[in-house]
Amino acid sequence: MVWSRFWSVTLVSIGLLLGSRPAQAEAPGIYYSWRSIDADVAGCIDRAIAALNTQEVGNIQVEVNSISGSTENATAVFVCLRDANSTTVMIMVSSLDDDVAIELRESLKTVF
Repeated sequence: MVWSRFWSVTLVSIGLLLGSRPAQAEAPGIYYSWRSIDADVAGCIDRAIAALNTQEVGNIQVEVNSISGSTENATAVFVCLRDANSTTVMIMVSSLDDDVAIELRESLKTVF
């Protein structure tokens, strides 16, 4: 019993010394942008739905003042916040591929 524990600890220690480490998931990149628009929250959500549809983003989910959807490689979220004079819309796109995330964000900004 003691020996098996000793060898387990020793093998793990040798593995760490040789550079083998447990696999870690890569964190996705997150890119965002925001601007003010002359629309209420409902109008902002409608525009966001249209923008997501033009970019073939699926699995669209609306929740009060936000809307999200995903492609095979990215997730996009719009948040619409009303203030005294306008609505601020924030677009956030996340992906493991930075180029994909940036391209989708820029396309959504253009069609929004």
